[in-house]
Amino acid sequence: MNKKGRITKLLGGFYYVMAEDGEVYETRARGIFRHQKRKPVVGDYVELLIDEGDRLNSVEEIFPRKNSLLRPPVANVDQILVFIPTANPKYNLFLVDKMLAYYEQKNVLVVPVVSKCDLDPEEASRLRKLYEACGYDVMALSEADQASVKALKEMLYDKTTVLSGVSGSGKTTFLNHVLNLDMETGTVSEKTNRGKHTTRHTEIFTGEKGIYLFDTPGFSSIEIDSISSENLDEHFREFIPFMRNCKFQDCRHMKEPGCAVRDAYEKGEIPSSRFENYMRFYEELREKENEKWR
Repeated sequence: MNKKGRITKLLGGFYYVMAEDGEVYETRARGIFRHQKRKPVVGDYVELLIDEGDRLNSVEEIFPRKNSLLRPPVANVDQILVFIPTANPKYNLFLVDKMLAYYEQKNVLVVPVVSKCDLDPEEASRLRKLYEACGYDVMALSEADQASVKALKEMLYDKTTVLSGVSGSGKTTFLNHVLNLDMETGTVSEKTNRGKHTTRHTEIFTGEKGIYLFDTPGFSSIEIDSISSENLDEHFREFIPFMRNCKFQDCRHMKEPGCAVRDAYEKGEIPSSRFENYMRFYEELREKENEKWR
């Protein structure tokens, strides 16, 4: 018997598929996917073969994806909430801007969420203003402020949402609030001030009003090799209004004369941390691209 469904969890090499009838089936992927260099991921819509004997159910077909991400490995996402902890652990803007650049290349809405606002309200306000100045609709989140939890929850209705960010940034705590779960939340190492990983696999959780929510393993680094150095500026949305005024069409906003983006940065119209991180990313990408030709 064949059924259609969606992969909701990958654990220990097994795919857990929620079929259209609401039943969840433990499955394996067919070997042919390896030969085709295709791999099912959480969020995929699939066709599965239900084995009524003693053999294991199998994923037979992966339907076309709207989009897919590598970090975390998920598919068919409507929006990504990027958690930026105000403190404990303190945010890392270099990593935040890398995440934002990576997600900007995907067909998905990106929403920065300044979390743990109650730990340092002044710093939380500064972070919100920083990313609002870049053109993002920024949300604030505090365990002590149920209104902030409610406002963020309302964004989840009828959406497939990824919670992304470093370990300890408050993703799992938020998920527990929204779905009335009791999952283990991250603690923060006193020695490194980094969150300790508690979510060890990628899983979709479902809730009221069409909520599909991914809680994903936190991470402390991300690569943006899928972006070329010459297109990097397109992934910094606050650059775009100025780029058309650059003297040279292929301006990379490094040391070129007549650069409108650099001029905006020097006038304070582009946040300094964003422009400086752009330059660091650009140099990283150029170095990796040059290495390919050596």
